[in-house]
Amino acid sequence: MSIVRLLPRRLLSTTPCLAAKPPVQLLHGPKLDSEIEHLLARQWIDAFTPEDIPKEGWVATRSRSSGPGGQHVNKTESKVTIRCDLDQAVGRWLPKFVMSALTKSTHYHHSPPSLLITSQKTRSAPQNQANALALLHQTIVNSANSLIINPTSPEQKERVKELEKKEKERRIEMKKRRSMKRASRRE
Repeated sequence: MSIVRLLPRRLLSTTPCLAAKPPVQLLHGPKLDSEIEHLLARQWIDAFTPEDIPKEGWVATRSRSSGPGGQHVNKTESKVTIRCDLDQAVGRWLPKFVMSALTKSTHYHHSPPSLLITSQKTRSAPQNQANALALLHQTIVNSANSLIINPTSPEQKERVKELEKKEKERRIEMKKRRSMKRASRRE
């Protein structure tokens, strides 16, 4: 009888360094205060790709998948679980302002603060790893997007001004009608 190795295998990203590093103003700020910070955050999100997550930013483990697949399911470790330690990521490659939204994610685990993402969609561990990394990326992007306020377009500003003007005219017209109604009662 052979001894089965129970330790999970570690999978690493191929990215040697972070390509879309967030600006220094975003790395340590707990929230976005100014319009410039919102603009910088938007630019960082637009440039951020799954390949930009550094290899030391996450740890992947393999385990046996569940579901259909016959003998293949019983013999191979194709399910991939990625754990991204947020204590190590925030302030290095992940801006601090994103942390508040990530804590509300369904993938968030409290102890230690981390994102835990699992993929077992395919029968191939490398494909499941790619799916899990894409989901990690999407979780970070969605969390960051939820905190960013986009600038108001000039057309929208003009539309709001027109609506405010119409509301003011309507309110004044109603006041005049009520005034005339009261005046007619006095006569």
